[in-house]
Amino acid sequence: MKTKETHERISEIVAEMASITEFAEGSISSSSNSYTLKDGTRRKAKPHWKFQSLGARGERKYRNVPESLVPRVKRLIADGRRYRKLEKEYVRLVTEESLAALKKTAGEG
Repeated sequence: MKTKETHERISEIVAEMASITEFAEGSISSSSNSYTLKDGTRRKAKPHWKFQSLGARGERKYRNVPESLVPRVKRLIADGRRYRKLEKEYVRLVTEESLAALKKTAGEG
């Protein structure tokens, strides 16, 4: 019974992973500079958005993101987290199934 439930969950995970067509791994942050006007008042500039990710050799890469694209980038990051979570669950379930199959064949021999 448990094996059937596991196979069904594995199928669900594969289908959900296939539905995620775009994702990004990294983080997004904003920073804004403040400046002083001639009359002495301080103002804050519009925020500058940066996307941070890891490059090929583990070095950090930064990319400026226009403010209009920030919601989309945040969605891509959320999809990336969801994809990695599903991936971990998939690996765990397939490993359990493989070990269970080994026990069955070892018990028969």
